[in-house]
Amino acid sequence: MSFHVEVAIVGAGISGLSAAWELHKLGIESLVVLEANSRVGGRTLNHPLVSGGYVEQGGTWAGPTQTALLALAEEMGISVKKGKVEGQTLYGFRQKWTMLEPSPSSESDIAQKDFAEAMTTFEALCRTVPVEAPWQAPDAIMLDSMTMGAWIEQNTKTDEARAWFEGCVRQILSGDPNKVSLLWMLHFVHTAGFNDLLETAEDFGLVGGTQQISLNIAQRLGERVLVNAPVTEISGYDGSLVQLVSERGVVYAQEVIVAMMPKTIARIEFHPPLPSIHRQLIAQWETMSWIKFHAIYEKPWWQGQIISGHFLSIDTKIEAIDISPEDASKGVIVGLLAPDYAMLPELERKEKYLAFLGETFGEAARQPLELVEFDWNSQPWTGGCISALPPGLLTTFGSALNSPVGRIHWAGTERSSIWVNYIEGAIRAGQKAARDVAARLRPPIWGIQNSKL
Repeated sequence: MSFHVEVAIVGAGISGLSAAWELHKLGIESLVVLEANSRVGGRTLNHPLVSGGYVEQGGTWAGPTQTALLALAEEMGISVKKGKVEGQTLYGFRQKWTMLEPSPSSESDIAQKDFAEAMTTFEALCRTVPVEAPWQAPDAIMLDSMTMGAWIEQNTKTDEARAWFEGCVRQILSGDPNKVSLLWMLHFVHTAGFNDLLETAEDFGLVGGTQQISLNIAQRLGERVLVNAPVTEISGYDGSLVQLVSERGVVYAQEVIVAMMPKTIARIEFHPPLPSIHRQLIAQWETMSWIKFHAIYEKPWWQGQIISGHFLSIDTKIEAIDISPEDASKGVIVGLLAPDYAMLPELERKEKYLAFLGETFGEAARQPLELVEFDWNSQPWTGGCISALPPGLLTTFGSALNSPVGRIHWAGTERSSIWVNYIEGAIRAGQKAARDVAARLRPPIWGIQNSKL
């Protein structure tokens, strides 16, 4: 099978589908979305429960400043619900649980003051990094040569503050701060907004789950979305017509949007080969991802009996959060285990997680009705959930992130300048790529449409 379209989109995650929907609204109907997996949604995924309902195994929450996500959800007829159960995180370090003070007083202990000072310094440093081009930040090469862990070591005085800061990094980046570029971390945080990332990013959930956005778009686009269609080869992008070879046939397109995590683009063969800067960016891209668990109970019986519903053990690198529905119709705790645990047998991972739940939520938490595990690191077309670049990559190859190559344009949350690593970033990157493609395909019409936006 072979056919011609104006635009071919590789990847039916939320970024690729956002691009397709934006093109559709701009009047470009001749398009196809090619998805390697048997489903749409990318790093958003609903898992049905035996007891009824579902849990979200990928991206889950939204915040008030994630306006593109909220607008698209509304457009798709999806309503918003309350996100995580309110309450501060308790950080476990050396068998002691601590709640961090955002604004320590004169009576606070030295570790709390130390942590707050380091956070203030980090926030100020974030503001020096341009979200559109972090490699142009003052001292960019120096910042990119240092790991986040090394910066924490240099900017904290106490073991407690150092451990808490590292715990915060693990929370939002899903991995080892000693392997991540300081510049990438600064860029990542700045694209979200320091306070928004720490305080409001998980205020809301979506009724039906975040995957519902992709499912609704795919339904509206109909036969334009092809699953089980991994693209293995892209050629002719430097000419007048691009050829894409997939397991569902050959597609010829005037323009192409590749909406994939850079790391997984390595599975596609390009003719001619991509420029060296793009090949290096793809080859050296790194991701991190916690292993996600959901424990289901008949009721959230622990509520009102424990001081918080959110625990992060820095010693064991295990996190647990109460995400039970507001009506208390069932109890749900989501847990995250560091990537290190992927090397253990599944049964041993579950035993460690249940032991942690028993220690934090009470002994009865060791006996859930259901226990569901999902590891994004093992997904062949994802290979991790969160991008976490190593030192040196951003300043050396980062300028290729949003540079089209011939008729190939790029999308995906990693290429956004707002809310990188989040669904919001994925949607924005997809919509931008779509507008760029529309401008190339129909310049006169686009000029008229753009004046009305």
